[in-house]
Amino acid sequence: MDKVYLYSMRIWVTAGFLFFFYSCGDTDPAAESDPVTDIAFSFIQSANKLYFSAECAPSYSGSSLDSVNVIWSGTDTTSSADTIRLYDTGENGDIISEDDVYSVKVLNDTLLIKNTVSVSDTHSVYFWLRTVYGSNVELTQVTVSISNSGPSITAVSMPDSMRKLGGDSLAISIMVVTADDPDGYEDVKSCYLMFQKPDGTYSSGSPISLYDDGLSNPVSYLWDETAGDGKFSRYITISSGNATGTYNAYFYVRDYAGIESSAYLKTLVVY
Repeated sequence: MDKVYLYSMRIWVTAGFLFFFYSCGDTDPAAESDPVTDIAFSFIQSANKLYFSAECAPSYSGSSLDSVNVIWSGTDTTSSADTIRLYDTGENGDIISEDDVYSVKVLNDTLLIKNTVSVSDTHSVYFWLRTVYGSNVELTQVTVSISNSGPSITAVSMPDSMRKLGGDSLAISIMVVTADDPDGYEDVKSCYLMFQKPDGTYSSGSPISLYDDGLSNPVSYLWDETAGDGKFSRYITISSGNATGTYNAYFYVRDYAGIESSAYLKTLVVY
């Protein structure tokens, strides 16, 4: 998960002189709890979108919430910032309307914003969350690390052993790789395996791909149950020409930034 550092600075703007005094029945804004909590940011690489959200109190210091915006500088604090509005309407990337969580998903494209980020960026991004309650303006400065820790394989389902059939018959089963990524399994772009035979050589000179497309092609021994669910699949076949013994299957996944997971080892005994 991205580590978020928050720095808060509050500004109260009034039309005349500023008077600081205490009297019965008056509210001191500084004495109230922070109206803005749970600020979140993520770069959804698979969709090339930026996501912002924050939980905002509906009122503060006697005034209702007027607006929530992000003042977005991207990776360069000296650049001209973008102003991005957040919503609580169940649209534009907001999930549930009127739950006091304001959110937005914005396309990471120069046609919409000046400060885009790249999948190769491994440092921090900077923005201010700006909320307006009547004449009170609440500013929270946020710094987020966008270093990509890469995808991982959480499980592999395949048989531990298969019996070799005679003649031209094939023994057929399925293998399913469940993948994940800090940015969500949607950020996993591809999956493949290298199959090491009992004699130490590999059954293919190139990686064997698994797919998450929901398609089935028995002729090519391809099979996947559901598209886009983070589970990469295909058939596994053993012919009469396969040697008996232990096969090592090394599985890998790769995300849209090109970062590859560590190998996930499963063994198959052919008898």
